[in-house]
Amino acid sequence: MRLVRATLSLLMVKLLIWANIAAAQPLAPVEVLALFKDQAMLRTADEQVLLKVGQTSPGGIKLNAADERGATVEYAGETWQLELSTRVAASFSSPANNEVRINQDPNGQYKMRGAINGHYVNFLIDTGASGVALSGTQARRMGLDTSTAPTRMVQTAQGMTPARLVTLDQVTVGSISLSGVGAIVIDGDFPIDVLLGMTFLNRVQMQNEAGVLVLSVTR
Repeated sequence: MRLVRATLSLLMVKLLIWANIAAAQPLAPVEVLALFKDQAMLRTADEQVLLKVGQTSPGGIKLNAADERGATVEYAGETWQLELSTRVAASFSSPANNEVRINQDPNGQYKMRGAINGHYVNFLIDTGASGVALSGTQARRMGLDTSTAPTRMVQTAQGMTPARLVTLDQVTVGSISLSGVGAIVIDGDFPIDVLLGMTFLNRVQMQNEAGVLVLSVTR
């Protein structure tokens, strides 16, 4: 009995120590990457999620409200009013410069996860593409209506194929989010990754640092 009590006492001490250590840890920053009506893309050091109003992320961030002006989130027992690229931590800070760093992959390409109109996509940075290019399959998954968009023929690896000219409401790469980005939607299943071309890249600063592509926007 004494052994059991001693074991329980030791376990309680350990739990108290762990609780004190956890309480001493600073809050992981929460950053708003993109804002939409009733949706927001949020990022912490551990996750990047697109939430609808009422949803809670695996990391415990709940989105209470969102529109193009800002978002209201509950996090760690507090309610926060956030604007684009405002961070929640022990204090608020608005970065003067939004920067995204993309490592070169073994094939010499620069790829990154991002979003178009609130839908997650894989981007391939392509300075040789005049605009953002995505497949008809991807466009349909996003709910893009291209039925009335003007058409032109474009050259692809499969030959000449028709494409629709559209304007994307919002394109998000990391902490950079641009509105009104020109794009083409190519009939079929290609490209597999969305090509992030010059209609986006011309609006950011680009710098290559020894295999790391740095995109930045000065606010």
